[in-house]
Amino acid sequence: MNYKRYDMNGYHLHMITTARFKTIYFAANFKRETQKEEITIRNFLSDMLTNTTKKYPTKRDLEIAVEDLYSLSAGSSSYITGNYDVISLSGTFLNEIYTEPGMNETSIAFLMDLLFDPNVENETFDESSFEYEKQLMQDDFESIKDNPNRYSKIRLHELMAPNLPIAFHGFGYEEDLPSITRENLYQYYKSVLENDVVDIFLVGNFEPQEMKSLIEKYVPLVRSQRESGSHFVELPIHDEVVIAKETLPLKQSRLALGLKTESLTDLERKYILNVYSFILGGGSDSKLFANVREKNSLCYSIHATPTMLYGTVEISAGIEGKNYEKTVSLIKESIQEMKEGKISDQEFERTITTYLNGCKEVADSQQAIVSNYLSHEYLGNDLIEDKIEKIKSITKEDVIQFAQKVHLDTIFLLEGGSNEAITE
Repeated sequence: MNYKRYDMNGYHLHMITTARFKTIYFAANFKRETQKEEITIRNFLSDMLTNTTKKYPTKRDLEIAVEDLYSLSAGSSSYITGNYDVISLSGTFLNEIYTEPGMNETSIAFLMDLLFDPNVENETFDESSFEYEKQLMQDDFESIKDNPNRYSKIRLHELMAPNLPIAFHGFGYEEDLPSITRENLYQYYKSVLENDVVDIFLVGNFEPQEMKSLIEKYVPLVRSQRESGSHFVELPIHDEVVIAKETLPLKQSRLALGLKTESLTDLERKYILNVYSFILGGGSDSKLFANVREKNSLCYSIHATPTMLYGTVEISAGIEGKNYEKTVSLIKESIQEMKEGKISDQEFERTITTYLNGCKEVADSQQAIVSNYLSHEYLGNDLIEDKIEKIKSITKEDVIQFAQKVHLDTIFLLEGGSNEAITE
């Protein structure tokens, strides 16, 4: 696997060549600093990019084009990564080695149409496509509380740091939707092309210079280079644990806890955080699973998830509301076990092995390969070979030392029952 990075006319081009796949994977990322008031329109724009184009003005036209391209797949998303908000368009197409000459260029041209030739007339997005996507977004907003896990995570983040990016709704805000028009959406689209930091990634079996020429041919960006700052966000730790409860007509209650950290080293943030989180609640062999589910049968599910960007660990559990106090108590005991160094050699070694296996599996997926190089570009993360060596260097004592920097910060309970909110 070979990697090359090119600084183009206003964007970065990343090429990862490997003969491992029959397909070529493409991803174009547009990012700018996270602004709460822009999140909804960025999500809307992301959805519009794969709806129709000027050349393919209906969904059916687009479907026929995809079939002619040997079932090329394309999708788009918008997400928050710490201090930055990213619109990403990706696609996978069969390498012309297995189809016919010229299909790589035809596929690239199609993906570039999605990005740079939207269904626009007189600087206004097509009405039918616009209204279709607007209704889909409205439906999604209305369904949020139908997903207790999603809703409890949203509320936990809002309580952990109300005015920082962790609390922002990555999918947008319902109250911002009515103000989006076909006209201002197009103006925002132009702003994205002019001002966002742009990175384009390709993974597959191709000749880099040939692919670079194709990208230059079909990417119309000609502008000064845009640079970005740090994605990482430092979260203040509350003086006392914040506790909040809400009640919805649910059969099962959802418990969410937020753990924050302080003064992390680079190794702790990028590696030991993951090891700590996995031992605490990463699977069926974890402390939380053993203490809360197996020994006491207090939850339907429980797991811990680390987030490097914020230096946090989030614990999520499905419980019966009556078991709230006992469940929280056992979770606290598990966290304390980590602080006291009650980590067996088996727990530690199993976690390291799992971590290493996950790194080795990156090479099996084009999307995972791009994610690896993306985190290297955006976050300064190590590439796989260096990452494996860093993981091997971690000791159990490192994890115990890290545990001293972990603080239970926030508890949120979404309790099944009547539809009355309670906060304490």
